[in-house]
Amino acid sequence: MTTFLVFILTISIVVGIHEFGHFQMARWCNVKVLKFSIGFGKPLFTFRLGKDQTTFVISSIPLGGYVKLLDENNTEPSERIKKTDIKRAFNRQSLIKRFLIVAAGPLINIILGIFIFCFIYMHGSLQIKPSISDLPLSSEAYQKGLRAGDEIVLLDGVEIKSLEDLDIAVKSHNQAFQDVHFKREGQLFHIKNLLWTDEIKIFPYGLPILIQSIEAGSIAEKIGLRVRDQIIMVDQVPIKNIQDLIAIIQNHWLKSYDLTIKRENIIQYIHIDKELFESKVDKKIGVTLGYDEDVIKAHLAEVKRTFEDSIKKSFVQTYTFFNLTLTTFMNLFIQKADLKDLGGPLAIAHMASSSFLEGIFPYIQFIGLISLNIGILNLLPIPLLDGGHLAFYLFEFVIGKPLSNKKMMISQRVGMLILGLLTAIALYNDACRYLLGS
Repeated sequence: MTTFLVFILTISIVVGIHEFGHFQMARWCNVKVLKFSIGFGKPLFTFRLGKDQTTFVISSIPLGGYVKLLDENNTEPSERIKKTDIKRAFNRQSLIKRFLIVAAGPLINIILGIFIFCFIYMHGSLQIKPSISDLPLSSEAYQKGLRAGDEIVLLDGVEIKSLEDLDIAVKSHNQAFQDVHFKREGQLFHIKNLLWTDEIKIFPYGLPILIQSIEAGSIAEKIGLRVRDQIIMVDQVPIKNIQDLIAIIQNHWLKSYDLTIKRENIIQYIHIDKELFESKVDKKIGVTLGYDEDVIKAHLAEVKRTFEDSIKKSFVQTYTFFNLTLTTFMNLFIQKADLKDLGGPLAIAHMASSSFLEGIFPYIQFIGLISLNIGILNLLPIPLLDGGHLAFYLFEFVIGKPLSNKKMMISQRVGMLILGLLTAIALYNDACRYLLGS
């Protein structure tokens, strides 16, 4: 019951803010709004507000919503439009007004996501400390005084508060750091002119890699791997981090190899025969990997940021998420991403409930992610989505006239087919994952 109620709350917030964007922009553009609905199907609650007596509806199927604008092209034959309202019809508006009204929905979702991220950064959240896990005795860093366990504090005057900060600073800096401050056992130290190389391994490098979950029917299940097994070596090559393990498994695809694991403090060897890979194309053996939760918790610290820093990081995170969403969506069509990863309403409900049970701030952060996701997906140039309409308006701007009704109908059918297939796949995955347990 909790999962259902949290799902309703989450969808109502995210869809409500999306439709409010359309609604408010339409009002600013003096377009008459006939109806504002959260959900589809049979109305549960209905009331009217405003000078236009807009009908506000909460409907029985909480899987979306819509704003109905006065439009001569979408008017029933029995409906008559007042002469005084004709100029306020959506189809009578300039191209820029129509563009703004359609774009306002996804944009306000993205803005909500940015502000939620900003709020979380300012409030503070648990972050992994920017600590060193390992470095060779022969390395320049070791010779200058850096040691495993040291926590980086400043890099050329830039404050480093988390592992994420350290990762960004290192990747964006190609030259030697002129001034490096670090903390060791509560004392501050600093060194000059340090060239950061791949020899310097940062947390969680070297931590035991554990299997967190196993997909039903996967290669991992067939060869007898279990949850909490520790992956130690692949073909006698020691594994020190998850990225290396994934790369080695993918490089060994269609080859036979041996896994060395530790199970209940006993070293075991498991042979994987290449025949198991023949029916798999996604180069995954079907496990979720992670680290020991207690070890990770010991390396966490609460990090609070200034408003300026929070806004900057929120935009960076939004940009990263934007690229990730677009890349994942494109990979679905070129078969580089697994369609099994698509989730529908049950997946959202499960994640919403899990975050809600963790606490109010994880739940707020989840709302930000879902809002951002809906905003970005709605900007995709697929007919029936807001992005499809925006693409039509850009086309109209370029050629000086709108698409013909015939071409519009064809494109909408294509859009309906794409969205229908994706929805069916997502619902099928939900049923397999949450109802059938596979």
